[in-house]
Amino acid sequence: MSDAEGAVELDPLSRDDILRGIIFGFSILLVFVSFSSTEMEFGLLALLISVFFLSALFWKGPIAVEPQYLFDRYADNLGYYLDKGEDYLCKSFNATKKAEKVLVGVAYNFFLVMAFVLPIDLLFQYLTRAENSLLLYQKFITWVLYVIESAFGIGVFIRGEHGTILSYDDMIDMEIVAECTGLHETVFLSMLIICFRGVKPMVRAKWAMYAIVFIFIENLIRIISGYPLIHIFGFSTWDKFHFFWWHTGQYALIMAIFVLWVMVVAGNPDNKSPRMNYIR
Repeated sequence: MSDAEGAVELDPLSRDDILRGIIFGFSILLVFVSFSSTEMEFGLLALLISVFFLSALFWKGPIAVEPQYLFDRYADNLGYYLDKGEDYLCKSFNATKKAEKVLVGVAYNFFLVMAFVLPIDLLFQYLTRAENSLLLYQKFITWVLYVIESAFGIGVFIRGEHGTILSYDDMIDMEIVAECTGLHETVFLSMLIICFRGVKPMVRAKWAMYAIVFIFIENLIRIISGYPLIHIFGFSTWDKFHFFWWHTGQYALIMAIFVLWVMVVAGNPDNKSPRMNYIR
């Protein structure tokens, strides 16, 4: 299946592979439908259906496969077309030396990431612009905060029509709206990692999961820190810090983490995807 130059014939996606991709995408969509549900029962039902489809896809089912197989198949087929775009740019800029090709490849990679991630992130922010557009997830974050702060002896209880307001004995109330969940930032950072070419698909998937956990913990710390900051420095100081971190600091941290990930993880030769010379 290869020629004298080491070219390998690309195995196109089969019908089962396409069906697996549709099921996987639909399952991820159901997770967001679940988080944004205003009805607890509907949200949990959507989440259970998503878990069922993912189990049938990666655990037990007529078309069940290992996650690595599915990610590799799509990475190879999408990579074939993206590599052709990179080769075209190298020819257009007359990049013949290795250093020149690397420079073009890095610029092309970052362009693809931003061209794919930014529209998704902007669309997600638009769809979840209302205060309670992620109600099920807001309730979950509120409950987690209540459990943690109660464990530290803080007088707090949950109230409000939607159960998303933390009411304190000795401080102003805090309402957990959609933007407080950190889900926008979670989607942005995880998509940056997932869409970065040249790294093994499973490595990207693993580090995207790490990013989700990191943003979740960082967001909890950000909200919980409001209690001591308000008592020590006053509400005005905390409000300025909260505004800065919410609108600037959070995304500055995300970009710093992403650049560090590119340098340390993506730059590790063991994590790089082998460049295959595919033909069709």
